[in-house]
Amino acid sequence: MRLYIIQFFIFTILISNVFTENKYSRSANEKKNNGVDFRALEKPFRMNKLNLLWTKAKQRLPEPKLKSLYSDLMIQDKEEITYKRIKSEGIDKEGLKEAELRRKLTSIMDAYGLRHHFEDVPAGKQKEHSAYNSAMDESILNKSLFKDKKLNILWAKAEASGFTNEELSALKEEFLHHQEKIDQYYDLLVNIDVEPKDGYKNVVNEDEITKFNEINYEKDNNEEFNKDYVDKANLVREKHRGLRDGYDRLQRIAARGSYLG
Repeated sequence: MRLYIIQFFIFTILISNVFTENKYSRSANEKKNNGVDFRALEKPFRMNKLNLLWTKAKQRLPEPKLKSLYSDLMIQDKEEITYKRIKSEGIDKEGLKEAELRRKLTSIMDAYGLRHHFEDVPAGKQKEHSAYNSAMDESILNKSLFKDKKLNILWAKAEASGFTNEELSALKEEFLHHQEKIDQYYDLLVNIDVEPKDGYKNVVNEDEITKFNEINYEKDNNEEFNKDYVDKANLVREKHRGLRDGYDRLQRIAARGSYLG
């Protein structure tokens, strides 16, 4: 019991020192940061989740707000590092301080209009949602929206290309529609019972799908094909070309940073 009281006392002193310092550090940071090119700062914080947030903010906030956010995140970074140290010593087992830090970061995101870029939860239901308590986890900040890995990579590029919120919303619909086409494509492959699934699980990413080219297959193997297989093989090739064309279109839109429909 005595040891617990001592640990709690140390914990209180450490946190109090951080809070006392932070009362003055914001204004000090802003004075010190005059003349800094904030948009050129890549990973200015020690906590990775804050660097992820910073990357998003640079694409969306004007310079004055970016400067203000930088000061707020510097304070948050110090508090997160301090907490990380005391947590490793077995203090705050109930997670009260962790919850407080999470709420502070949520407030920062709300203040700068960045919250909705990381959560797809309606504003009125955020506290009821099961993901709310882990909203600041890196898995949320860097979450995957789509099942297809290439789409997720392309979406990350699109988010960093300067689209407006309205354009991103419209573009997201395009990406979701493309994911649906990919799902339909794989369903079609499953229905062609020619070999195990693993044989063609990456076929969307290949330049050519010669295993479904019935002309080349028949010529090389001297085998006869039934009409049903030939029709399905041709359909696979057609769908594959459509997927490539669709992906190329999304890639062009993401690269130019302007959604024209």
